[in-house]
Amino acid sequence: MKLLRLQERRALRALTDKKNNSKTHPQYKPLDKSYKNRFPFTVASPSFIYPDHVLPNARMLAPFIDEIELVFFESEYEESLPPEGDIKKLAKLSESTGLTYNVHLPIDVSITDPDEKKRAEAIKLTARTVERARLLEPSTWTLHLPYTGCGNDARSVETWQKLAGPAVKTLLDTTGIASRSVSVETLDYPPAWLKPLADDLDLSICLDIGHLMEHGYDIADAFKTFGERISILHLYGGVKSGRGHIGLGHLPDIYAPAVSYILSCFSGTVSLEVFSRKDLEESLSALARLVWNDGAISS
Repeated sequence: MKLLRLQERRALRALTDKKNNSKTHPQYKPLDKSYKNRFPFTVASPSFIYPDHVLPNARMLAPFIDEIELVFFESEYEESLPPEGDIKKLAKLSESTGLTYNVHLPIDVSITDPDEKKRAEAIKLTARTVERARLLEPSTWTLHLPYTGCGNDARSVETWQKLAGPAVKTLLDTTGIASRSVSVETLDYPPAWLKPLADDLDLSICLDIGHLMEHGYDIADAFKTFGERISILHLYGGVKSGRGHIGLGHLPDIYAPAVSYILSCFSGTVSLEVFSRKDLEESLSALARLVWNDGAISS
């Protein structure tokens, strides 16, 4: 994610407001094929497929996919969020095209930070993001809860859970959003650690299949653990050192049957969390093969 944020910041700094307000960008090549309304679930991609602001990305992608994952990874800079005028234009784009949105809340702050002041500041900045994007009525707000415990023993995990619960509750109370509209993302720790929190606060789950693969967790078991609480899947081919998320076409064969099974049972949002046009095109094709070719990735 650090590489993505650096690339995104450089791209944004290179743009002018005039360019941001233009409706089309002839230098950008559209996707070759539309997958809009094609799957039995909602197919989404991040708002950073083209090296540009959120609004031009949404305009380019609207004819081809169902939903945009608005990747608001950074909270430190005001300009990391779209201006209110762009939010209104995104809302109008939704009305005219049927495009929907989900929001990935900031990952540069942690509402589970052991430091009370940092935790409070993280909640404040996260709430600011919610307020900015509220008009778009996102299908879900995806939230990271980094593990800050000192070890993997039961006491450390319980301490972290007792800290995370009130923090999420404060965020819910501050923003007024429904608990089921928040999808807590599976990260680098055992997915089951999130279950008591999700059950207690009635939260949804973002099942990041790439994270599960990267850290050796059972994909099918995690899907079964959370069941109907899962509102969104993050799906890509894995993580490559120095490059980040890679296209779904690189999904290891060993995982393909489980992923295909999950897709056959799921009706929420499947976000192909890749960050280039090439990777998105590849991932959409691979997704179609997973859905209709009984788990085969190769064409």
